[in-house]
Amino acid sequence: MTWLDLSVPLRSGMPVYPGDPSVRIAPALTVSDAGANVLSLSIGSHSGTHVDAPFHVHDDWERLDQLAPARFSGPAELVDVRAAGPGGTITAGHLAGLRPASDRNGGPDRVLLLHTGYAEHWESPEYLNHPFLDGAAARLIVDRGYRTVGLDALSVDRSTGAEAEEASDGAFPAHHILAGNGCAIVENLSGLDQVAEALAAGAAVEVFLFPLSIPGADGAPIRAMARATLPEHRVQTDAVPAPVGLARQDVEAAAARLVAAFATTDTEGYFACFSPASTFIFHPEPATLGSLEEYRRLWDGWTEAGWKVLDCESSEQNIQLLGSTAVFTHRVLTTVQTDSNGATAVSDERETIVFTRTAEGQVLAVHEHLSAVPPAASRT
Repeated sequence: MTWLDLSVPLRSGMPVYPGDPSVRIAPALTVSDAGANVLSLSIGSHSGTHVDAPFHVHDDWERLDQLAPARFSGPAELVDVRAAGPGGTITAGHLAGLRPASDRNGGPDRVLLLHTGYAEHWESPEYLNHPFLDGAAARLIVDRGYRTVGLDALSVDRSTGAEAEEASDGAFPAHHILAGNGCAIVENLSGLDQVAEALAAGAAVEVFLFPLSIPGADGAPIRAMARATLPEHRVQTDAVPAPVGLARQDVEAAAARLVAAFATTDTEGYFACFSPASTFIFHPEPATLGSLEEYRRLWDGWTEAGWKVLDCESSEQNIQLLGSTAVFTHRVLTTVQTDSNGATAVSDERETIVFTRTAEGQVLAVHEHLSAVPPAASRT
């Protein structure tokens, strides 16, 4: 069993959300003067790693002490959203493979952790330019049953630019969708790469996010911790965690993310599904695309000409598991707008995608092969 610290330390002058009270920590009593050391703490309720109660954004919603203690611990459900990038939008496409918060066989609800990668910018001006949730992503989280959501960034909403200015007037769209459905929101987490590594090694990871007990509060600082436990046989036999093979649900979730992003012409979400070393064979193209950059240039050319997906239907899915890789095949019927004048075309194709698990625990596509379904087999 390994304990993982997911908190930023509280100290004087630490970063806070713009406009929040600054943090001041200083000696109040000392052993030499009073026989004991005592600190004086001046902090805001959203200092450091903290939890937002729904009351944070609406006077009629639940206060911190009205939330059940069980809300602040549970199995970790980690989603890697680093592909959203600086100041980027975390879309429903990034979360397409998100499992429901509750298992059918019971047990505690999962706690959703969104790994933005922005903890590495803590105490830097860049920390303000973090990724943020759009409304569709926030609604998807609620629809999947999550009532506790945390991320390693300053806010679930944008902290810079026009939307941040709107938020200062009380908008905070992601906060309102999540909190309006009873979600507790944890911000300024750190060390989620440790959670990703533990999960990739096959460990069970529980998170503990208990806030200070402040009656009627809108939020409070927390000491966020995770406990990673390897299965007993792994603890006994593995000196170094072995690579984790792909399970069917891993491939289904990765394929669902890819298809959902394609179906909504979500460029960033779509390309986040591929490894940088991916290769592509597309039957309409004269040659193999040897890199993700080549495909991205092709895609950008299409979209600049007015191309976008209007409808996408995936069927006849099949998965072949091959240890740390897997082959996913399906038949995909796609209707696209081909140009800015609204012209449309329909394609019926067989797609084969090879997925693998990276060292960071992500399941990404490394090869895509698209072939046309023969006319005799095409749908009518």
